[in-house]
Amino acid sequence: MEKRYKIGLIDDEVNSLEILALEISMLQGFDVGFSTVDPVMGLEYILNGKADILITDIMMPELGGLELSRQLIDSGIPVIICTGHSKYATQGYKVEALGFLQKPPDPIELAEALDIAKKKLDSLYWLRKEVEGGFVVVGDDLGHLRQVVWPAEILYMEQQNKKSIVKMEDGSEFILVSSFMESLRKLKSRHMVRVHQSYAVNILKVRKVQSDECELVSGDKISMSKTYREELRRIFEIKRIQ
Repeated sequence: MEKRYKIGLIDDEVNSLEILALEISMLQGFDVGFSTVDPVMGLEYILNGKADILITDIMMPELGGLELSRQLIDSGIPVIICTGHSKYATQGYKVEALGFLQKPPDPIELAEALDIAKKKLDSLYWLRKEVEGGFVVVGDDLGHLRQVVWPAEILYMEQQNKKSIVKMEDGSEFILVSSFMESLRKLKSRHMVRVHQSYAVNILKVRKVQSDECELVSGDKISMSKTYREELRRIFEIKRIQ
């Protein structure tokens, strides 16, 4: 199901808000999250997650659009300025506004600005997922030992009976007492690829792929079985420079 993005609208002119809301209602994948003539209230709304993207006027009482945008610089929320004062466009970019629309907004230009904002959010979403889900904590069941592990620093995993030995880039290792597939699930890494009945490697750490083994950046050579070899080779073939 396609993700729908919520748009926050802030403008001290009700008519401008109505025009924007109408144009957004005709665009696929976007909804109005909130609409307000009060910029202070609007800032509170967007900081509380009521919108993914903000469209704001510049000249407003109490809190202008430029200052509002400045307060959102570190939030990752794309800000689009929509105003009748084109002379402020340059200042808008100084506060990292994503786009500038002239009132009344052209529907095509609005759609293009929202599409750019959507792409920015998509990239930020995956970055956040990588950071938020970027580490796992391993330890014993009694809680005597807890170790933070960053999956991006894993070289490979080797299965020995009911134990998974995970080798790290810094030369350290840790053990998961679980099946091969269960251990992969616990590591929560999109980059771990199975290459053998007993081995999985971090695809980002593979330096060379040969007929029956792959070499990692650490110099470790990991055996590859025929069953999984072709999948790894296909991944590298996609990136091959012609």
